[in-house]
Amino acid sequence: MRIREDGKHAHRTDTIEQVAEFWECNKTKALMRSAEFSWRIDERIREVLSRDDLTIRQKLEIAKILHVPNIYEINIGETVEVKK
Repeated sequence: MRIREDGKHAHRTDTIEQVAEFWECNKTKALMRSAEFSWRIDERIREVLSRDDLTIRQKLEIAKILHVPNIYEINIGETVEVKK
């Protein structure tokens, strides 16, 4: 796989280098680790936020902490039904 890093995509170079530094490995392995990490952490976040022992306020606080603008958006909703 090739990732364009020229012209308007030049910012990708910095991102890829940062992730390689974070994982302390080469760029290819870093991208693979990041990809696997993203879906695994998403599964765990969904599991935590679906717990019944957390209040909606606690879930909102967790979502706010884990929110990464334009990358990882978390929306918490709760349905309330009132019958007369």
